[in-house]
Amino acid sequence: MRESMGAAWIFTIVLTFIILMTAYLAISVNYAKAFKIKSHIVSEIEENEGYDGAIEQRVRKYLTAQGYTAYGTCDPTITVDGTPSDWRRIATIDDAVPVGSDKHNACIYSRIVDTGNDDIDATRSYYRVVVFFKFDLPVVNFLTTFKVSGETGYIYDTSR
Repeated sequence: MRESMGAAWIFTIVLTFIILMTAYLAISVNYAKAFKIKSHIVSEIEENEGYDGAIEQRVRKYLTAQGYTAYGTCDPTITVDGTPSDWRRIATIDDAVPVGSDKHNACIYSRIVDTGNDDIDATRSYYRVVVFFKFDLPVVNFLTTFKVSGETGYIYDTSR
């Protein structure tokens, strides 16, 4: 009887370790995928020197090719330290979301900066891309999404 109780404790410890390692791997893989997608969208915006409809079509194709299905909610503005900031949502990408929901695969925000005190008389823009990754364990359906965001450098927007 004593040996069976000891074996049960060892079995529980091993099972807990396997579950924790699986959860760690699931988080790592999903975060890496979300980070890769965010980086791709940011580089597309920087290469195109702004965001337009042509980028949206390329990003949709990329999301489909990567099998990206994580989604979350996009706020109209970004709140920094509890106060609204000047980041405004300019686009959302809805490639693989449930029909009729307010969920999105990616959110793109813009902030216009006009310094007016330098030699270049052009409006500068920042873009922030927010994508989501799922905390999805293979056996337990504990679906929680987290945000991954990244910003572009200054983009001189001569069209504004």
